[in-house]
Amino acid sequence: MGMQLTEKQQRALQFIQSEISDRGRPPTLREIGSQIGVSSTNGVRYVLDALVRKGYLERSPMLSRGIELTDRSVRPNSKSDVREVPILGRIAAGIPITATENHEGRITVDKSFAPTDDTFALRVRGESMIEAGIREGDVIFARPQRTADSGDIVVAMIGEEATVKFYKPIGGRILLEPANSRFKPIIVESGTPGFQILGKVVGLMRKF
Repeated sequence: MGMQLTEKQQRALQFIQSEISDRGRPPTLREIGSQIGVSSTNGVRYVLDALVRKGYLERSPMLSRGIELTDRSVRPNSKSDVREVPILGRIAAGIPITATENHEGRITVDKSFAPTDDTFALRVRGESMIEAGIREGDVIFARPQRTADSGDIVVAMIGEEATVKFYKPIGGRILLEPANSRFKPIIVESGTPGFQILGKVVGLMRKF
């Protein structure tokens, strides 16, 4: 993988990859420190700075989870390690998300980003999730499912448009919460026609 990594750098990178794949967001500095046995946040920053210099990460220092993987850190080693994932565009109501009509193309990625054969991708438009490290132009990967836990980042369909938001059920309502103070939550009443959860976000990729 390009420049050689120390043991701590390798462990930190693997943990970050795993958290992004499993939870859809990078870990905090303290979580990384706990995983690699570094007690101070300054020590964790030193490890992450080394990964940035070596081209494996990009960081947004002002955000607690401002860590992104680069192409180098997700480059596949063999055909068995990769999966082709459809990139979906506008999603029409009533048409299955896997339907060819919805595809804008396909992207080949490491299986850590696409844990199942039915994983799909969406290209992010807008800045409503920027404080969660999801930016305009990013490609997010989602595992199809119709339900979610509170706090999950989900792809939801409202009418004929897909949106990426935090999922927070409150009473008989569902709050689709952005990660940008300039945007207001979307409140969905129980039984709203045309609303459904399409999947849970499990990964993100950004090109430079």
